[in-house]
Amino acid sequence: MIDYDEMKQKLQSSLSPKRFLHTLGVVETAEELAKIHGVDKEKAIISAYLHDCAKDIPEKMKIRFCKEFHIPLDKWIEKNIELCHSFLGAEIAKREYGIIDEEILNAIRYHTTGRKNMTDLEKLIYLADYIEPNRNYFQGLESIREYARKDLNQAMIFALTNTIEYVKKNKGILHPLTLEALEDLKSKKGDQ
Repeated sequence: MIDYDEMKQKLQSSLSPKRFLHTLGVVETAEELAKIHGVDKEKAIISAYLHDCAKDIPEKMKIRFCKEFHIPLDKWIEKNIELCHSFLGAEIAKREYGIIDEEILNAIRYHTTGRKNMTDLEKLIYLADYIEPNRNYFQGLESIREYARKDLNQAMIFALTNTIEYVKKNKGILHPLTLEALEDLKSKKGDQ
């Protein structure tokens, strides 16, 4: 059994106050979505708490830890080191918090990029991070919040499309995993 108080204390000391507040919002949202969609509540809460555990690590340290932990830095991550925080976060969850459940680790690992064949837990954490109550308003936020409470797949399609448009508009670096996630969800929607 995970000691949530210990986890919260450790996280609070390693994250900025703003990031910790965001994390608490993700936990609240993940718990709500888990109840609605029948996803394991404990896994959702643990994943939500730890999803950004590597976010506030300075850039040079992120690179060093990725090399040390044998986390590959592909060409997209090399151009935008911030993208590595989710992959590094899964490794830190394992090493620092003792998480061994691959479903939880994958929810942490892919909460930023998404991927093909996402589990409901992965979708839930991606969305909880996207729509938590402390999130600054952006166009489409309320629609994604509504979809997330009704249909995880539809909410993911909406959120991924929104992300892709935002990244392209701002000439950012779009990881191919995000495009693969969207194409996969759209193709499965056609199968229903």
